[in-house]
Amino acid sequence: MLTLLAALVLGLGGAAAVLVYVSGAESRALEGKKAVSVLVAKDRIPAGTTGERVRSGELTELVRMPAESVPADALGALDAATDKLVLTSGLQPRQLLLRGMFAAPERATGGLTIPEGKLAITVEMTVAAEVAGYVRPDTQVVVFDTFNVLEGRDGVPAGDRLAEGADTNKATRVLLPRVQVLAVGPRRAVPAEGADAAEQEQEKERTVLVTVAVNQAEAERLVHGAQTGTLYLGLLTDTADVAPGPGVDNHSLFR
Repeated sequence: MLTLLAALVLGLGGAAAVLVYVSGAESRALEGKKAVSVLVAKDRIPAGTTGERVRSGELTELVRMPAESVPADALGALDAATDKLVLTSGLQPRQLLLRGMFAAPERATGGLTIPEGKLAITVEMTVAAEVAGYVRPDTQVVVFDTFNVLEGRDGVPAGDRLAEGADTNKATRVLLPRVQVLAVGPRRAVPAEGADAAEQEQEKERTVLVTVAVNQAEAERLVHGAQTGTLYLGLLTDTADVAPGPGVDNHSLFR
């Protein structure tokens, strides 16, 4: 019994020592350095979130960091002056809040907040191609393009929008490996010649409009792909590794 009691006492003492060591880790890391309190995101915060919402404290927390490792415009608090501002891009969990991340809503175009240096492009998708509704604002997606292959030119679009034919070879390639979604909305129904109201409603439910943030080169490729093929989206995680490549066609699909 004495042996067991001694072991228990030693075990409790060891656990207490570990807790004391861990609780003092932050103090040791900051020892001899000037420390500052800065705000970090608790979880992902989407672009367009208002300063008032961020200031509520639900989305952020204060952490202590060495001053030398913190950018000059890092925020330790938000005041009422930021309430009417919005985040120009999404924040990842544990990312620092910087003053430059907030801007006036007037910098958004037509009510849509667009990241600095980007432009917004909207393309039409089927519900399946839009990952069945899981693609939402501030998500990251890969854009695939399926097209008719130009005869004699592997991987080159023919430009005839998936025209059917017994000998038509189709290919699918990554068009844009990673872009940010800004908005998703239903397609406005355009009355088709000879179509009744039920057919028009069914067509409307099958298609959606997806708006993404891209640079000029990406916009040119996206617009061209939409005009010469069929686009398909893939929902990405932060660690997903996607890169352009030769893709697959009818001949290489099962190789």
